[in-house]
Amino acid sequence: MKVGIITFHHTTNYGATLQAYALWETIKKQGYKAEIIDYRPHEAVRHYQNKIFMPVEVKGRKNFLINLSKYFISGLKKYIRMRYFLISKIKLSKKILDREDLPSLVENEHGYDVVVAGSDQIWCTISIRGFNPSYFLDFVTQTSKCRKVSYAASFGPTTTLQNERDSLSHLIKQFNSISVRDSNSLNIVQNEFRSDATKVLDPTFLTDFKTIIPNRKNKKPPYLLLYFEKKILPEEEGFIKSIADKIGLRIISVGDPYSFADEILMGLGPDEWLFYFKHASFIVTGFYHGTIFSIKFEKQFTTLARESKKNKTQDLLNMIGLTHRLVTQIETDTVDEQLLDIDYRMVNDRLAPEINKSKSYLLEALAPEKKMATKI
Repeated sequence: MKVGIITFHHTTNYGATLQAYALWETIKKQGYKAEIIDYRPHEAVRHYQNKIFMPVEVKGRKNFLINLSKYFISGLKKYIRMRYFLISKIKLSKKILDREDLPSLVENEHGYDVVVAGSDQIWCTISIRGFNPSYFLDFVTQTSKCRKVSYAASFGPTTTLQNERDSLSHLIKQFNSISVRDSNSLNIVQNEFRSDATKVLDPTFLTDFKTIIPNRKNKKPPYLLLYFEKKILPEEEGFIKSIADKIGLRIISVGDPYSFADEILMGLGPDEWLFYFKHASFIVTGFYHGTIFSIKFEKQFTTLARESKKNKTQDLLNMIGLTHRLVTQIETDTVDEQLLDIDYRMVNDRLAPEINKSKSYLLEALAPEKKMATKI
């Protein structure tokens, strides 16, 4: 049986790329002929290509601007390595730039039996991509034998639906099975469209990534891994430095370059990025997937909250009893609180049933006998 997956994959964002790999890998391991639909909307391509050319100002030891050529080369390396990861580790469909060409993947050339939408914020209506009905599988017509499934799709920070409500109602009711990644998305779907939606884990929880992490020894001294982007507030910088100083760690940044870091690693591919997560002694991140991989590798970590990412991260941490690892405000005792060890036996006990539930949903949704849902 052939399964097509439409998601955010052609990006320079590590989390987006790895969630795409994880869902593809999980479905493939069940014996299905799976591939990622290599759909690249123009606005998304422009956005990620522009990031290569944007210089980043970093003030620090010598109060200098990062050399533009160095930043450009690192950005270009990252772009190339991200794309190489996709073409070498994942089966992709032919390249699709215009959404008008998507129906051909279902009707003619590939003959998908199922198309899966997800995961990630593919249903967010206020992102750089805006409202794109392709991610709601409008290209899979009702006359087609191809079934529609969503896995861990997310509306992201979208909380209210504007002009899209009628279109979304029509499209979402056509799904054979529907699941979302977070409580906000679940509330939107259940309150607005249908009651049978369920919440599942991000697909990165469903695979272990062992086959793609470089199999070599870590030769670096113990380090605090910083995975962040854009501006870090002075009090946040002080917090990060205090954590590192108290436990004797160097600071390595694998996100944006920060001059207070002892080492800046730009241009990494997803496999190398995972390697540095795996071998970190402590992790500070502002990313949802940075939080997930901290948990997967059973690391001591802190997530510094950003409003656009706070809800989905808080949702996850609440579920596994780690709400206290989400820091919204730096207080005098925050450092000491964050240095307390995480009880990963408790975390894994809470995660295990959620992983089983998520896998069971996916297997049932893909099963050939699955009929069109009738609960609306």
